[in-house]
Amino acid sequence: MTRLRAAPAALVKPQERDKMSAINFNFNNDPLLGQGVDLAGQYQELETAQRMLEQKKQALAQMIQQQPTGAPQGSAPSATPVWDEIDAITGNMSAAEFAAMAENADYQKSLQALNDYVAAVQLQMLRPHIEKTEQGKRLLEQHLTNVKYLRKAAADNVDKQMADFADYTQNYSHLSWDEYLKTKGGKKK
Repeated sequence: MTRLRAAPAALVKPQERDKMSAINFNFNNDPLLGQGVDLAGQYQELETAQRMLEQKKQALAQMIQQQPTGAPQGSAPSATPVWDEIDAITGNMSAAEFAAMAENADYQKSLQALNDYVAAVQLQMLRPHIEKTEQGKRLLEQHLTNVKYLRKAAADNVDKQMADFADYTQNYSHLSWDEYLKTKGGKKK
């Protein structure tokens, strides 16, 4: 069994060291959890993810600054007072309270509707940027080819089903649909 080594203290930022000391689990003695855990690799992955999130945050901040606002500056303390109120309420909830709220069907429905709208707005904002990149353009062209093919296949399928139904109602209405399909040698739809 290999022994796991934590990252040297010199590599850990002081702020991170405080967070890590608050959650100090020793999985080395556990036969299932202690094997194959690469703490240094996990730390590197977390730092990479944190850098990516910071970059995204900066990009969003730049986009927000570039967008003109209709209200004069200084007229409102926050551009998103409803979001701020939601954050204030949920931020003060315990994990158990939040979990109970998250199980509520009305909460799930309103959150899903909000997430769907946010995704649609993000897509509208990002569409030009995606299409300008080589990979984005390539993926969009592949998707367009697929959509055109599937549209034709779907139309052909619907036309065939409509023709079968018209034939059934005009010539074979005395049979059940299953019997009609058997006489035509078709499969159940």
